[in-house]
This record gives sequence, C-alpha cells and structure tokens, in this order.
Amino acid sequence: MVIFFLSSVAAGQDSMTVEQAVQRVLQTHPAIQQALANTRAAEARVSQTVSARFPDITTEAAYTHIGPIPAFFFGGQNLVLAPQDNYDAHIVGRYTLYDFGKTSAIINASRSRVQTSQEVVELTKTNLAMQTIRAFYTIVFLRKSVQVQDEQIEALTQHLSVTQKRVMAGTATNFDVLTTRVRVAAAQNQKEENQKTQQKQESILRQLLDLPMENPLAISGSFEQIPMALNQDSLFQLASQHRPELKLARDAEESAKLQKNASSLGNMPSLKLIAAYGLKNGYEPNIYVTRGNWMWGAQAQIPLFDGGRVSSQVEEAQAAIESEQAHTQDAGRQIRSDVEQTIADVQASWSKVQISDVQLQQAHEAVSIARTKYETGSITNLDLLDAETAESSARLMNLQALYRFVISKHELGRAVGASFPN
Repeated sequence: MVIFFLSSVAAGQDSMTVEQAVQRVLQTHPAIQQALANTRAAEARVSQTVSARFPDITTEAAYTHIGPIPAFFFGGQNLVLAPQDNYDAHIVGRYTLYDFGKTSAIINASRSRVQTSQEVVELTKTNLAMQTIRAFYTIVFLRKSVQVQDEQIEALTQHLSVTQKRVMAGTATNFDVLTTRVRVAAAQNQKEENQKTQQKQESILRQLLDLPMENPLAISGSFEQIPMALNQDSLFQLASQHRPELKLARDAEESAKLQKNASSLGNMPSLKLIAAYGLKNGYEPNIYVTRGNWMWGAQAQIPLFDGGRVSSQVEEAQAAIESEQAHTQDAGRQIRSDVEQTIADVQASWSKVQISDVQLQQAHEAVSIARTKYETGSITNLDLLDAETAESSARLMNLQALYRFVISKHELGRAVGASFPN
C-alpha cells in the first residue's frame, strides 16, 4: 500500500505540522470512532452466525398442578396414576448435524460485511485527511498572503510619506498623494478579506482537531517546489487496487453473490441431534419421588412448500448482484476520470509555478528599475505604484500557484487510493 504524500517544514516546539494534524484527526475524530464501532459490530454479527455451528444447550424447568388426579379403583384400592404436583427440570442439547451448507453460506455473507465495514473506515480516513490537508494548507496560504499584503501596505505607507514630503517641496502633486492612498486602502481591504477567510478555515481545522476556539492555532508548513513523475498507467493501476470507493463497490458485489448463495439454500433439509437429561416425578412405582431421566434422538426438517418465498429471495439477490456490478463499473469509470483530472491538475499547477517564478523575478527587476527612475524623475509616482503593485500581485500569484500545486499533489494521492499514517 502506498503512503499518502505529506510535506511541511520543521515545526517549532509548539507548532503543529500537517503530518501531526492528520495523525491527530485520524486518532480522535468521532467519525473514525463511529466507523470502527460499526466494524466491531459487524465482527460481532459474524460471531453470532458462527455460533450456529455449535450445540445449543438450554435449561428448562416446569411445575404443574393438575386436577382431578387421574386414578381408578382396582382390587378394592384407589390407584393414582399421576401426582397432583408435577416437577420437571432438565437440560436439552440440540446440534445441527448437517444442513447442506446453509450455515456456511450465512457465515460467509456475514464475513463479507466485515470487509465492507473496514473499507468504510479507510474511506472515512481518506476524506477526513483530505479535509485536514486542505484546511491546513489554505491557512498557510492565507497567512503568507497576509504577510505579503502587510509588506505591500508598509511599502505603500512609506511611499505615501515620501510623496507627501515631495508635495511640500513642490516636486509632486496632491494627485500623487491621493493615488497612493487609494492603493493603500485597496491593499487593506484585500488583507481584511483574506483574514476573514483565514478565520473560517481556522474554525474548520479546529473542529477537525477538536481544539477550543480560545486556543491559538499554531501550525507550521510551507509549499515545496518538488516536481513529480507522472506515469498514467501506473497511477491507474494503483487506483484500481487501492481506491476505497472501488473496494467498497467490489465488496458489495461479492456480498450480493454470497447472499444469493445463502438464499438459494433456504429450502434445503436439515438434520439435528437432540439429547436431554433431567429430574421429574410421576414415575412408577412411586410417583411422588423425583427421578433422573434422559432421552436422545434425531430430527429432520424437510421444507415442502414455502409459497415461492425462496425463489423470490433468489430473484431479489440476482437483481442486487446486477445492480452492484453496474455500480462497480460506474465507480471504475469515475475513478479513472478522477485520476486523469488530478494528473492534469498537477501538470497545470506545476506549469503555473514555473511561469509565476519567472514573472516574480521580472517583477522584482521592474520595481528596482522603476525606483531608480523615480528618484531621478524619469517616471511618475503612478508608474512606480504600478510597478510595486505588479510585484505584490506577482508574489501572490506565485504563492497561489505553489498552494495549488501542493493541494493537487495531495488530491492525486487521494485519487490513487493512498493511505495515511495513523
């Protein structure tokens, strides 16, 4: 089984990495506990069905007061045939000697549901891990975006101070001051929007991690520029082997087949052995004395007519098989499409990372040239603001491209059915 791709920078003492966040969620989230409890319930149901292979031993006790007492006169004597107070206590054992495979078929069908429950656990882990990863890296992206915007606001504020001094010296106009203030206000508005989105994502991550709202959310992560080789055929093969949704579909198909087999044996005969031992009164010659007694025998049950119940059950099971087979085919197609799309996303996001790297370098050079020209008076204040704004936009675009690249790699891991460390 492949391991889900995770990456982050080294965390500080009180910082949580993405690996630690995923691990905590998978260990503590109620949805995982619920899925595991359902698995234990399925295992218990298997034990219930397996118990049919063992003898069924019960204890029975009865007291009966009868009247009138059965008696008759003979030879001048009143002969009592049964006591008025009757006691009977015994242990009865019943064992199914042969049932033409009915019990085995039921056990196999029950075991298949355990496998289904286990796959549900894996699917739940995958979904929760991806929710955690998305929230984690979205917070990292938004925090870094706010840092970029803080730097932009600081630069614009310094530029505003310089421009105001130039106005006082007569080398600039109030229009330059107004333009700069507009840029500062726009950057502050964008920062506030990102902070609001960040708060929402932090709330989602806290809920996943079960962290109180009053506790600061200390996380540490970065976006690594590590390209990855993409072999489409190999990824398709991984997905067909490990994707939980496809495993669930196959399990459901197999369960339907086992259920049909169990239903087809509904009218088969069964042979049971019965044995009992107990204490009872009413035996001659002293009907009032409790005596030990025993019995054993065999019982055969041969169904003769069930009104078409078994044939209807078999027909229903066959329809369920065909339905699950169609579902498996549909799941396979959807998973293949999912892998194709995520591969395309990884390739596209990596291309955007490379392009944004070049654009960011060009923006840095453009700002350096613009500042030199502005100091010599070769360009206007608006020209310099445009260059600085373009540089900030390039930094944000580069950051967003890295964010999308990291997320797309995790999405590809999910698409091929990669597992998570517990």
